[in-house]
Amino acid sequence: MRKPPKKRKSRKGPPPPPLQGPPPGWQPPQGYVPVAVRRRRRKWPWVFLFLTLACCCGCPAYFGKPMWEQYPASASLPAEISDLSLRDDAASKRVVTQLKTDLRGAHVLAEDTFAGVYSDGAGKRVMLFGTTGFRFSPESDLEKEITRLTERYGLRQVESIDTGTRGEYLRCGVGKEGQATVAVCGWADHGSLATGVFTRRSVDDSATLMERLRGTIVSRG
Repeated sequence: MRKPPKKRKSRKGPPPPPLQGPPPGWQPPQGYVPVAVRRRRRKWPWVFLFLTLACCCGCPAYFGKPMWEQYPASASLPAEISDLSLRDDAASKRVVTQLKTDLRGAHVLAEDTFAGVYSDGAGKRVMLFGTTGFRFSPESDLEKEITRLTERYGLRQVESIDTGTRGEYLRCGVGKEGQATVAVCGWADHGSLATGVFTRRSVDDSATLMERLRGTIVSRG
C-alpha cells in the first residue's frame, strides 16, 4: 500500500518592503496640509571636538602662563627702597657674604644669588637674601625653604598669605634672631625665591613690605 505523498513546506519569501509613500489611488482628506519632518542632528561630535581642543590648547596655556611671565628673572638691590637704605658697613658685608654662601650650599641649581641688609631712619632693619632661576613648583620650594630656616630662627605661627597672583606664594612667621623677635617672610615664584627677616615690624607689615621689595628688586625677562 502506497504512503500518501508528504506535503511540501512552502518557503516564505522575504517580507514586503515598508511602504515609502501612500498606496495607489490614495487621496488626502480635504484640508490636509503636509508637514515636512526634520531630522535631528546630533550635537555631541561638536561638543566632543570643543572639549578636545580646550584640553589640548587651553590647559597648557592656563598652567604655563605664570611660568613664561615669571621666568627668566634677575635681581638687583638698589641703594634706596622707599625709606630703606642699603647698608655698606663692614658688619653688614660679612652678613651678606655668609648669606650668599649658605644660599649656594642650599640651592646648588640657582642661577644667581643676592643678599643685602637695609635699615630705615628709626633703626628698623631688613635682611633680604634669595636666588633666581627656574622653579617648576615654587609653592613646594617655598615650604622647603621655610623648613630650612625654621631651625635657624625658631619659626612658629607660619601662615600662607594670598598674593592674588597665580604662581606667586608668600609665607610668614615669627622667630628669633639673637634676643630680638623678628618676622620672617619668604616668597617664591617660577623665577625667584627669597626670604626677608624684619625687626620691629608686625607680620602683616612685614608681608606688605616683602611684596613691595619683590616688585622693586626682581625684574622679569
